[in-house]
Amino acid sequence: MGRFLVLLATAALIAPLAAAAGTYTLHPSGFGEHSYSAWKAGEGLPDSGSGANQALYFQKMVPTATFAAGVAVIKGFEGQDTSAVLPLGFWYGTDGHCGAGAPRFNVRIQPPMTTDPASRQTVFVGCAEMVDGGTATAPNGRTFQQKSFLGTLPPGTIASLAIVFDEGSDVGQGFVYLDNILVGGHMWTSASDNGNGQTITQDPTGEDFVSALFGEPLSVAFPR
Repeated sequence: MGRFLVLLATAALIAPLAAAAGTYTLHPSGFGEHSYSAWKAGEGLPDSGSGANQALYFQKMVPTATFAAGVAVIKGFEGQDTSAVLPLGFWYGTDGHCGAGAPRFNVRIQPPMTTDPASRQTVFVGCAEMVDGGTATAPNGRTFQQKSFLGTLPPGTIASLAIVFDEGSDVGQGFVYLDNILVGGHMWTSASDNGNGQTITQDPTGEDFVSALFGEPLSVAFPR
């Protein structure tokens, strides 16, 4: 592929969860049939603070056209300059799916000089177009490949940030394990790397569990 990739938005749900000031949290979630994300012990690379060897599992075991996805919502960067979330990256289990559109970072940006939510843009950073790094073998034998986004983001501030897995079992394996998830200077090797250590549950029927990120294609430069 060339240096520019235009990804058409499918659909994702973003859950605005409260995060204390100065903390960064990652909350697995999802919606639709046979689709979710969750931390799984014994499936990943060594953790920073325990021997659980967790990895973040994403699943969509239905066709891509089905309205469903595994989602991980990242909180705490809202209102900061877009440079605050760079670099973006993760290590993915090579037995799982790494496509142009999933797993991907959805970076929702509020442009400068406006506070109108209707002016927000969404940048998609897909796994297949990220830059390859090293490889590592987990204690359970799974091979992980490092993936990094080394480009820049449009100017503005962060409105929301999530990892979305919405490419289904018709185009790949229907799952992937991610580990060492890097956003700016914060890395998640396990659930315990949430900045404030809190555990949050959410009601998928609640009003805050809203539909977002529809139909906003944006060109993104990926260094190759």
